[in-house]
Amino acid sequence: MALTGLIIGLAMQMASLPAPPPLPCWIEGRWVSEEADGRWTEENWTGCRAETMLGTGRGGRGDEVTTYEFMRIARNENGDLMFYGAPFGNPAAAFRAVKGGPAEIVFVNSNHEYPQRIRYWMEGDMLMAEASMRDGSKPQAWRYKRIK
Repeated sequence: MALTGLIIGLAMQMASLPAPPPLPCWIEGRWVSEEADGRWTEENWTGCRAETMLGTGRGGRGDEVTTYEFMRIARNENGDLMFYGAPFGNPAAAFRAVKGGPAEIVFVNSNHEYPQRIRYWMEGDMLMAEASMRDGSKPQAWRYKRIK
C-alpha cells in the first residue's frame, strides 16, 4: 500500500513540473547586424530537425573577420534544452534553457565566467540577441535583420 502511495505521489509531482521549452525554430535563417562604424555580426541557424539546431556566427569590421563561433541548440541526455557555444573553436560552454516561448528563449549557466545568460527574442521582424551576466548586468546586444 505504501509503495502505491509513493508511486502516485511521484507521478503527481512529475505531472506538475513545467515542460521543457520547445526549440526556438523561429530563429532559423540568416541574420545580420550592421553598425554605422562598419562593424557587423552575422548568425546563421539551420531549421529544427531531430531536436537540434546548428548555428554559426562571425563578426568583424569592413573586410576583416575578428570573431567567430560554432553553436548548437539541442536536448541533453536529461531532456533539457541546451545552448552550446564554442567561440574561436574553444570547447563548447553549455547553457540550459530557463524560459522559452513562441518569440523568446533564455539560456543560463551561472558557473560560466561571461556570459552567464544568453537571450534571443523577436521584436517584429527583427531578431534580438543579448549576452549578459545572469542578472542582466554587463549586457552586449545585437539587433539582426533577416537576410533573404
